[in-house]
Amino acid sequence: MATYFRLVSYLKPHLRIFGIAVGCMVASGVLNSVQLAALYPLADRVVTNQAIPTPAWLPGWLAAFVGWLNTISPVRMAALIALAIPVLFFVKGLFEVLQSFHMNDTAQRIARDLRQALFDRMLGLSLDYHHKAPTGTSMSRILYDTGIIQNSITEGLTDLVFQSVQILIFLTIALAINWKLSLIICVIVPLIAWPVSQVGRLLKKLSKQGQLVMGQLNSTILESLSGIKIVQAFLVEESVRRKFGAANQQTYSITRKIQKRINALEPLTEFVGACAAAILFWYGARSVIQQQQTLGTFLVFLGSMLSLIRPLKRLAKLHGLNQQALAAAERIFEVLDTAPTVIEHAKARLLPAFHREIVYEHVSFHYDTHPALRDISLTIRAGETVAFVGPSGGGKTTLVNLLPRFYDPRAGRVRLDGFDIKHVTLASLRGQIGLVTQETVLFNDTVRANIALGKPEADLSEVVEAAKTANAHSFISRLPKGYDTGIGERGDLLSGGERQRLSIARALLKNPPILIFDEATSQLDAQSEHLVTEAIERLTKDRTVLFIAHRVSTVRLAHRIVLIQEGRIVEHGSHDELLQKSPLYRRFCELQLISTGQS
Repeated sequence: MATYFRLVSYLKPHLRIFGIAVGCMVASGVLNSVQLAALYPLADRVVTNQAIPTPAWLPGWLAAFVGWLNTISPVRMAALIALAIPVLFFVKGLFEVLQSFHMNDTAQRIARDLRQALFDRMLGLSLDYHHKAPTGTSMSRILYDTGIIQNSITEGLTDLVFQSVQILIFLTIALAINWKLSLIICVIVPLIAWPVSQVGRLLKKLSKQGQLVMGQLNSTILESLSGIKIVQAFLVEESVRRKFGAANQQTYSITRKIQKRINALEPLTEFVGACAAAILFWYGARSVIQQQQTLGTFLVFLGSMLSLIRPLKRLAKLHGLNQQALAAAERIFEVLDTAPTVIEHAKARLLPAFHREIVYEHVSFHYDTHPALRDISLTIRAGETVAFVGPSGGGKTTLVNLLPRFYDPRAGRVRLDGFDIKHVTLASLRGQIGLVTQETVLFNDTVRANIALGKPEADLSEVVEAAKTANAHSFISRLPKGYDTGIGERGDLLSGGERQRLSIARALLKNPPILIFDEATSQLDAQSEHLVTEAIERLTKDRTVLFIAHRVSTVRLAHRIVLIQEGRIVEHGSHDELLQKSPLYRRFCELQLISTGQS
């Protein structure tokens, strides 16, 4: 129930729209009862020419209205009913349209709010969460789970309110006419409620399985289409088709099971209701024949009891729908309740402009149980260019990722100009750091928008200047629309070197005092590497630069080289110094086909 009430809390900002929808539902329900009440004059005044009974419990104004109807001739009564029918249906239809529109609006607003809350939370979660959670699963929660909830509100909440109003109105009419016989409802409800609750539990379990499979399906789609070049190059289309087909079949099977159980509830409810209706018909028909009640009274009573069957049937189906929504809501709230591992301190202060030094003090870090850094101590002076080299998996990327607080060390601390970075705001820390990664991340937008990502208010002249410094202006000028050219998804319309130079221009436009290059030239051809290296060399002036590099041509730009192996700093010094004293560094250079005698 806690999940249900938490989900309902998202209705609070939209109570006005929801209130209008509920008001229209009540009006539509009342008009339904008016249609039923029309059986009184139709049967007693028009068909049998009898007076309409006036029970003692009728309010004065309604008793007076019935008295007036009893004065009207059957022919005139038939004419009035004929005129009232289209008016009644028009007004009722108008309320139904308004109710449907406003309830759909409410559902879409809540789904929108949930999607936004999920997306915002995922943006705020630390990198360790995103490394563990498949992208397809995250997409499934944002799109599929919120869609289930939207559907549940559109159909479920509508039925919960409207059918409940219907039950209240028709049960009130039936109780007013014959309260003893109306208590048959006490037999109907338990006969319906027990199987509904059993099926509901199973539906919730199946829904969780379905949402898990939908996440796998999304992951397969995402991996296959984003890696289409590899799929086609290695001729694994058939294997990918089979993987997708298996997940697709699982989704179909689970959805079919869910629908089968939901559909089974309707005939069950209808059968129980039909049995009750048969008893009522037998009793009521006999009382009319014995003249214990009028035909109109019997028809209204029978109509009221029969009118309860459809709302009960809809509410039975609603339980299954709600179980699916609750399963989806639990998955959504699981993400919303996930706390980031990197948390901004409650009294965090702004980090002043960096100007002195970066200090790693006895820093250790591990992923789950796998140690990545072991008691690292290192000082980097402002304006210094430091390159980190060493075997893959040695901890180089982890070390630089601690600086912008993508992770926090498990032991030790990182300080900038004496400030523990845990005690400064993330915005003021990351605002002073530019990042260029090995896997260039660009967005499906224009060249200009991608360069100005970290400084959207930058004018064109600033963007152009950054591009020139990054050796990107010449190729941008040759594009069809220059800086307003779209670059496609992930920048796929550009070459690898062009994408990398755009990312360097993006980092430069931000104008941070600290730059991090994470293997920025490792996947480039010789010409692109030369252009990128030349751009990097310009950027190192008057900035503190941290390189992670596998190319000696890049490493030699550094004032100091730090050699990292198995999470520890094993050597540091200049290129020439390490060639003399470090066999590991000489091996690194030999693998790059550089003579160890070259300086």
